[in-house]
This record gives sequence, structure tokens and C-alpha cells, in this order.
Amino acid sequence: MNFRFLHILLSFFLFGISTVFAEDPIVPIGPIISEEEAIASSEGCLDCHTKTEAGTMHTNPAVIIGCAQCHGGNPKIRSVGLVNGSKDYDIAKSKAHVLADNPENWPTSANPKRTYSKLINESAEFVKFINPGDLRVASETCGGCHAKTVIAVKKSLMTTSAMFWGGASYNNNILPYKKYVLGESYSREGIPESILDENITEERMSMGALPKLLPLPSWEIVPPGDNFRVFERGGISIKTQFPEIGLPNRLEEPGRPDIRQSNRGLATGNRISVPVLNIHKTRLNDPHLSMMGTNDHPGDYRSSGCTSCHVIYANDRDPRHSGPYAAAGHEGKSLTADPTISKTEEGHPLKHEFTRSIPTSQCMVCHMHQPNMFVNSYLGYTMWDYESDAPSMWPEKQKYPTDDEMFTSLDHNPEEAAARGKWTDIDFLKKVSELNPNLKSTQFADYHGHGWNFRAIFKRDRKGNLLDSKNKIVSDTDPSKFKKAVHMADIHLDKGMHCTDCHFSQDNHGDGHIYGEVAQSVEIMCEDCHGTTRLKASLK
Repeated sequence: MNFRFLHILLSFFLFGISTVFAEDPIVPIGPIISEEEAIASSEGCLDCHTKTEAGTMHTNPAVIIGCAQCHGGNPKIRSVGLVNGSKDYDIAKSKAHVLADNPENWPTSANPKRTYSKLINESAEFVKFINPGDLRVASETCGGCHAKTVIAVKKSLMTTSAMFWGGASYNNNILPYKKYVLGESYSREGIPESILDENITEERMSMGALPKLLPLPSWEIVPPGDNFRVFERGGISIKTQFPEIGLPNRLEEPGRPDIRQSNRGLATGNRISVPVLNIHKTRLNDPHLSMMGTNDHPGDYRSSGCTSCHVIYANDRDPRHSGPYAAAGHEGKSLTADPTISKTEEGHPLKHEFTRSIPTSQCMVCHMHQPNMFVNSYLGYTMWDYESDAPSMWPEKQKYPTDDEMFTSLDHNPEEAAARGKWTDIDFLKKVSELNPNLKSTQFADYHGHGWNFRAIFKRDRKGNLLDSKNKIVSDTDPSKFKKAVHMADIHLDKGMHCTDCHFSQDNHGDGHIYGEVAQSVEIMCEDCHGTTRLKASLK
């Protein structure tokens, strides 16, 4: 029996789904696209999308490609002379566009709020139409020119989330593997798939590379053999109803609960694997490259796949975090010249344009969370402690949310405290940083991934006094104390650098191998630029 068949068979029994190997064939574009072909592939599109920043998405004029060659759709449908909103216009639009299988989830052209796994339930043709950079279709769009990069990205940690899934599954006794075996990837059809590195060497494995990753198993079929199980197996009584919780049978042996966690098998009664369910929920709430951002708070706006990084959204008004994009605000609204795109609706990219000048604010959409490297410390921020300047953040009287209010709050922010605070109101959340001039104890960041708040860290002495750059105490009554005190941001940020100024292609795209830990997948080191006490810098 060959390895591939054995692997697929094992995956079927362990995970309840059939899996395929993630290395989609690259579809070359070209070899050369003529201007006539590009025009023919865009003709109908330009009837409505009369203006845009870069028709090819590339600012390089040497790139020649038409709209439909990336997005699909039917560019032969024309709308010249049709009135926007008329019946004939809408008919032409539906013929030209690729329509969703579940149109209720995609009411406009903006990224909807909290799509989670809805994206993988749509056809590849629709996904390609709304985002040619999505990893389900990138092999036939971006991969036509950037084949090596697309293959590497599908195996990178930013796609597989292997460090999160592996750590959670080992620490919670779901799987006994310190060398992680779980990772996230989807086929063109939206089916969870395994990832295989067929070019791995023994040397590379000794450096931490992994030969393969399997999809995360369905939570309802995993036995509850974890630290959160309700009861161990035990007892002697076999009853027809579910076992009692907290009411052990007096006829049982001391300390032994009713036998079984459910008489009906997995996923009934208490026979569920809570950590696996939580991993699924966390993965959806904190999505990586296979899915869109949640697009519901400042700091959460992005698309999926290649577009996650290379197409900029308005997420943060701080120029140190966003560079020139700070002026665009933090509400995910567009500045595009395209007349068909709303300028007041959230969830649109700033422009129809790729960039390699990616600001830190775009990285922070994912990296503001602990399992994702927590880059807040680079910016000089950490999680708010719920106490600093509490009067500005909590209602004057204790709030007791109803079940509906609790659900509404948790639906967009997983921290339960938010339901009792002011910041569950997204309009209030957007203006939290505007409270800074009147705050006494801290200063808030302008990004709010997951709906969370992040407070600034300032240099202090052992008694808690604020210190300036010369280690002089800054009076707590000084109205300019936060301007005088040292904000403990990274010196590289203070000098105007963004994440991508150090983390180049191999760190962001991956090197084509599979890793389970962040340290193994990051190549850049301090000494590459700064050298050591004995050696000069080696970066070229």
C-alpha cells in the first residue's frame, strides 16, 4: 500500500472527511497577453467601472491583463445606454457578474461583516470574481506569474495556523504530538485538504520542517479525552437517560460517576470535545489567510489570500502604524475613483491597486492576538486591563445585559466583559482613541481588532512614576505627561520602519516548506542587519 493511499485512508477514518493534497497545478497566464486581448477581456466591465486607479491592479505599466482574465465573469455583456437601477441594467449586471450560491450573505460588493466559513461554501468561480487573490483560486490567477510564491504561501504558517492548532491540540491532550500534524488549507472546491511537502530533506526536518499537515477534525466526532471532559469513564450503573451532572449515584463506588458521558455516543449529552470546538470557534473568529477578516471593527478590515496583505484597507489613523494610509481613517472605507464603489460603506479596499509597501496596520489585522505573535508590543501597546481610566470605559451603573444583548455583543467581540462595557457599541469603540487627551492613566490605540482595546506602555521607575528620555520623573499632574514620557514602542517603529522593512518575502510568503512554530518560519535575525561583536552584518 503506497503512502498516499494510506494517508488518505487514515485521514478518512480519523477526520471523517476525504482529503486531498495541497499543491494545485499552476495555470500560466499568457505566455504573452496582447493589448487587444486585455481590452476584449475588459470591454464590458469598463462600461460601468469607467475609472480606477490601476486597471490591472498593478501600478507597473508593463503588466498587461484584462479584468475577466483575473476575475472571470462575462466581459462581452454591455451596459452602454442602460440606466443604473433599471430592470435591463440589473439583468445585464447579473449576466456579466458571477453570482453567489448564497446571495443573502453577499448583499453588496463590500466584504460582509463576519463571513467566517461562508466563503468556503461558495463556488470557486464566485470566490475568484470577488477576490482573485483568494488561495482557492490563486494558482490560476496570481500563480500565473508568481507560481513559486503562491505555492509557498499555501504552506506558510499564515495559512496553515499550525502553531495554534498544534499547540492547542497537544496542550489539551487532544493529540500526543509535539511535532504538529494539524493545519488549515482548502481545495478549489472548498474542501479541507492535507498539505504535503514532497521536497523535504532530512536536513530541513532537523531544522523543524514538517512533512505534512492534516485538516482539523470535526469537533463532534472527537472523543472527549481532554482536560475539560465532564467525567472520566467509570461507574457501574447503566441507565437509559443521560448521566447526572453533579449528582453522583449513591449506589456507585465513591468518586465514580455514572457510566459514560452519553448513552447515544459522540456529540450527545456531555460527550463532546470542548477544546476542539473552541479551536474551531477561535479559528473562525481569528481567521488566517484562507478566509476574510471579520471586517467589523477598526483593525479588522481585509480580504483573503494574497489580497489580505497586498491590498490596503483603512484600519488605523496613527501615521506611525499606517504611514500615508492613516489619512484614510480606520473604518474600512474606500477612496477609489471607481464610481460604482460606495465611499461611505465599510469593507472596501482603499483602492483597486496592489502594493508591496504594506503598512504595519495591515499586519496588525491578524497579529494583534496572542497566538499570532502579538505585534502590539512592537507598537508599544498591550491588552487593556479593564481598570485604567475605567470611568471613561464603563457605564456609571452596573449593566446587566439580557440574553439577546449578550449574544449580540459576543457575536462581534468574544470577550464577555464587553457586553457590560461601553465599547460593545461599535460607534463608541471607533472613538476610543479620541478620549486620550482627557485620560489620566493611559492612552488607547486607534485599532481595535476583535473589538478589543489596547493601552499604551510608558516607561516608569520602580515606584510607578512616568519617566522621560533622560530618566527624569514626569509629574502625574502634568497635562502633557504622555507626550513627555517615553512610549515604549520599538526603536525601529520610532525610526519610521514597518514590519515589511525587516520581514521580507521568505518570512511573509514562506520558503516553500511547512513549519509548526513561528521561530522556525522567521528567517531574519537582528545580526543580519546589526552584525555581532565579532562579525559585520551579512544582509545583502
